[in-house]
Amino acid sequence: MKTVLVFGTFDIIHPGHQWFLRNASEYGDKLVAVVSRDSFVLDWKGKSTIKDEKSRIQALKDSGLVDDAVLADPRIRSYGIIKEIQPDIICLGHDQKALLKDLQNWLNKTGNSQIHIEVLPPWKRRKYSSTKLNKALSGAGINDRLTGLALNLLLITAMLIFGFSWISGKRISSSAPPLTLSFLRFVLTTLFFIPLSAANKTTFRIGNRKGWFWTVASALSLISFNIFFFQSLTIAPAGTGGLIVTTLNPFFTFLIVSFSLKKPIGKIAATGIVLGIIGILLYISPLKFNLPGISPRGIYLFFAAALSWSLLTIFSRKALADMDFRSFNLGLYLMASIILLPFALHPGFWQIFRDSDYG
Repeated sequence: MKTVLVFGTFDIIHPGHQWFLRNASEYGDKLVAVVSRDSFVLDWKGKSTIKDEKSRIQALKDSGLVDDAVLADPRIRSYGIIKEIQPDIICLGHDQKALLKDLQNWLNKTGNSQIHIEVLPPWKRRKYSSTKLNKALSGAGINDRLTGLALNLLLITAMLIFGFSWISGKRISSSAPPLTLSFLRFVLTTLFFIPLSAANKTTFRIGNRKGWFWTVASALSLISFNIFFFQSLTIAPAGTGGLIVTTLNPFFTFLIVSFSLKKPIGKIAATGIVLGIIGILLYISPLKFNLPGISPRGIYLFFAAALSWSLLTIFSRKALADMDFRSFNLGLYLMASIILLPFALHPGFWQIFRDSDYG
């Protein structure tokens, strides 16, 4: 098993950090982050971090981007942590030039020259920089509590919109086949993203094969979700679907990620899983596996929709490690539209708009 070591302050885990850590993890089997001490940051940069060292370590562990996060040595340039962890590879950012030189000297002096140092290239340095983000947050007077509140409000808004999609989807579910409705949904979303992408000067990197691979996987998962979504709404209430799928989405996502990473389930996570299972069993009869007025087929479709959305969450996160957010979204819906094009354009396609009140 190869161990990869990275060094950093990791005050705000922004997309640049995410890209760096995901790429560093590909060099080995275990990724360990060494987090700078508060005292070192204060001496080196002349100012304190927004989060203290314990919070920064915990944030890294909670992010799922590293296998472990530890505190750096109390004494600068001692590198006792390297002796303790004994990594095979050390990955550094492009801007850690002073650390690179110091590490090379230390490794040569201590006879650890077999440890390979890999310097990763930058990713959108101008936009995602801890220094710039810290300055923006401090200058604007925004603290962690306000940032967390804004994030929670955005998450609540997103869930409300997601819930309304079940109601609107129910109204049009019988007006056309699921493939056609999904195709129209993707095309309209693509048309919405085009002017936004043009305004932000979004560019595509055609050679980014890894990013496009996960974008295609995300598009297939999105197609599956929409097919199950519209198909289930033809035979089941929208409220029930929204409740079951929304409950199962994080449940499936957590289990898939934990299984794929082979990580043990902690006490808090296990408690959440148990409570989730109890909630599902209270809502669904475990013996008959049905609900009043809903056939077992409807529930199976809800489960399939939740699983598809969980895969979409996982695949999209992998794609975003190598692609810009706007590029990914435009590419996702454009790819889904292209994939469904030959299936949606049947002889009676235009008749849908003439006959349906919701077309």
